[in-house]
Amino acid sequence: MLPDQLGTSLGSGEAFEPPEIKVAPAVTYHQHRACSALVRRMYAWRGYRVSPPRQLIEDPNHATLGAWMDGELVATLTASRDSTTGLLADNLYAEELAALRKPSRVISEVTRLAVDTDCHDPEILKSLFRSSYQYARAIFGVTDVVIEVNPRHASYYRREFGFSQIGTVRTCPRVDAPAVLLHRPLGNLHI
Repeated sequence: MLPDQLGTSLGSGEAFEPPEIKVAPAVTYHQHRACSALVRRMYAWRGYRVSPPRQLIEDPNHATLGAWMDGELVATLTASRDSTTGLLADNLYAEELAALRKPSRVISEVTRLAVDTDCHDPEILKSLFRSSYQYARAIFGVTDVVIEVNPRHASYYRREFGFSQIGTVRTCPRVDAPAVLLHRPLGNLHI
């Protein structure tokens, strides 16, 4: 890319403008396929087992979001609204989720989270989570979010995204790795 295409000219003393991050729901087959491919690649890189997504593209209880930078998919996650089929975390954390379920609450679960290792912009994950919170609240009416994460990442999610741990370390059979369940009410969307 030429310097003038970046919006600045090198050596002119102007600040470099970082690439724009665009977060949007995956709506086309191609977008869903790109999101699934990124999940498979990043999970394999980490040594995790990858199970196929359980949702259909048209399923109203699931929304896959992607973060694109300069037209390239760099991160993805799926937000799933609690329904009669439950959440994936029910397999390990049924008691903890049962304690959260109340008539006044709508729970969403974040799954299939992946960020391309070639992308080192710390704002990507923040933009993706902020957008997923806003989307889940507006479309699903979500009041609370849960996520299963590897225990070594739990402190990051607590610090950066306001989660608190509500489950003990267990082995998640979907990815064959340790996991803890984290929870965050959506009362404050500040990240």
